[in-house]
Amino acid sequence: MALKGKILRPGDTIALVSPASPVHPDAHVSMEMLELARKRLHDMGFHTVLSPNALKLRGYLAGQDEERAADLMWAFQNPEVHGIVCIQGGYGTPRILPLLDYTTIARHPKVFVGYSDITAIHCAVAKLVGLVTFHGPMAGFDMSKEFDYTKKWFWRAVAQPEPIGLLCNPPEGPVMETICPGRVTAPIIGGNLSLLVTTLGTPYEIDTTGKILLFEDVGEVPYRFDRMLTHLKLAGKLEAAAGFIIAECVDCVPGNTKRPMLTLREIIGDLIEPLGKPAIYGLAAGHGARRLTIPLGVRVTLDATCCAVTVEESGVQA
Repeated sequence: MALKGKILRPGDTIALVSPASPVHPDAHVSMEMLELARKRLHDMGFHTVLSPNALKLRGYLAGQDEERAADLMWAFQNPEVHGIVCIQGGYGTPRILPLLDYTTIARHPKVFVGYSDITAIHCAVAKLVGLVTFHGPMAGFDMSKEFDYTKKWFWRAVAQPEPIGLLCNPPEGPVMETICPGRVTAPIIGGNLSLLVTTLGTPYEIDTTGKILLFEDVGEVPYRFDRMLTHLKLAGKLEAAAGFIIAECVDCVPGNTKRPMLTLREIIGDLIEPLGKPAIYGLAAGHGARRLTIPLGVRVTLDATCCAVTVEESGVQA
């Protein structure tokens, strides 16, 4: 059985950390956005605390690698911290993976939430610790925007003991579609496609064997998306998987070019459909305006024929 952090309750303290890019207006998250996110978490009943180096700035990084790694370890070891939410992604988490103490993380399992560049940490912790982590909203980037839908699913994932159950996209979209029909129940793993590929050939390499692979990306033109998905295929990761949830992929379009291009849908058809495994596209777990929170490492039922995803197991322990 997977290792799980304790359920978050009103009055608990959430540490806000910056494992990747910094808090800076030109890095998509300003101090005003971060303060609004903290207020929203406080309105939910939580206390928040910034990690010691959360506001550091070193180019496109939130401080030195050692500082960002130390902040993450501080949050896991601090007995006054009950959960950890990343402020934003961007770039930088692969650089700190060798600096983390995975034995210590295993001794102090906690709710850990993020997506995008945070995928590298999800993969490393899944591989070396077996801890359930959460592919979900980040404080500065997501919790400072339209929050009702995102808040609902965040709360259900980290603050309720029951399994999340059937996942539902917001009424505004995206619209899910069947790529390949079928039904499978298996653990879910994955995250941002670019970061999943980055783990290949490293001690933190994603293990898709018998698992439902969730992946998404943002701002990747189709040929780059094709290259990364082909890389996973050549590494045997697609054949090993039990099924696929391709989340909303934002701005993965050809752009202004007269060159011949394949569409994202054609690429998925070329590389995913021939496998004959249950697969859907369009779950609201990408870089869209509203997002689900999904516990990685728990059992999920994918009914691709009906475009239904049901989380069968809670990601937290009471």
